Amino acid sequence: MKYFGTLFLSLVFTSVFSQKNCKGTLLDSLTLQPIEFANVGIVGKGFGTVSNENGEFNFVVPDSLVNEPIKISIIGYKPKTLFLNKINELGKIKLAQTTTILNEVSVTAKKTKIKILGNETKTTGITAGFTKNTLGAELAIKLNIKHPKTHLRKFYINIANNSIEKPIFRFNVYDKDEHGLPKDNILNQSVIIEFKEKTGLIELDLTPYNLYVDDDVFISLEWIKDLGDVKGLFFSSKLVGSPTYFRQASQDKWAKIPIGVGLHAEVAY
Repeated sequence: MKYFGTLFLSLVFTSVFSQKNCKGTLLDSLTLQPIEFANVGIVGKGFGTVSNENGEFNFVVPDSLVNEPIKISIIGYKPKTLFLNKINELGKIKLAQTTTILNEVSVTAKKTKIKILGNETKTTGITAGFTKNTLGAELAIKLNIKHPKTHLRKFYINIANNSIEKPIFRFNVYDKDEHGLPKDNILNQSVIIEFKEKTGLIELDLTPYNLYVDDDVFISLEWIKDLGDVKGLFFSSKLVGSPTYFRQASQDKWAKIPIGVGLHAEVAY
């Protein structure tokens, strides 16, 4: 008998009798252009969303959390923290761009070793993934880096089951905190993945992003676009391997389960 496991990344809210909407529009402070795919949410509480192509965001906040600060963040801009009443009062929220200083990487000529890190699997018997159109939901696995200046060259994932015609996600890379969980995104630009195939192996070339790491990192997929009523998106996974780290919404805390979703990367050192 096949074993079929799924990671349910869907929010179930109980005993929420009263709630308020948090909505607004994010704009670049200089150009006044809308900022899409920014993370907006209450840190660690499971309530948040991602701004759309027009910079608009809208999510519900239960009365018990209306006095909690709401964090707004995206690569390339200074993060901003505001309270619900202020966000609703302003309506339009301007974010200032940051200046990114790229670290110079010196690579000497040597024999390069190529290796696959993460959970490489093609099975359809064990799957994990997204069961709901929840903006900001995210899956990650840790890459164990053992050599300095390890080059992240390619990202792979195998889609086992998919009800979405054209999925679009963000690829993220995080360093780790003191508890061994994902911490800060180390990318200097947003990396968007649009799946051209409904199922099968998806490959993303990472060489244009010049990603060299010296310590363990987490690679992730983040749900960033409202794709309507969907039944799920599941990836090949494995019982033995690097465990899956996940969060339910933008700015939420990370949790871990033993099933290893099949995110993996080709690295060189």
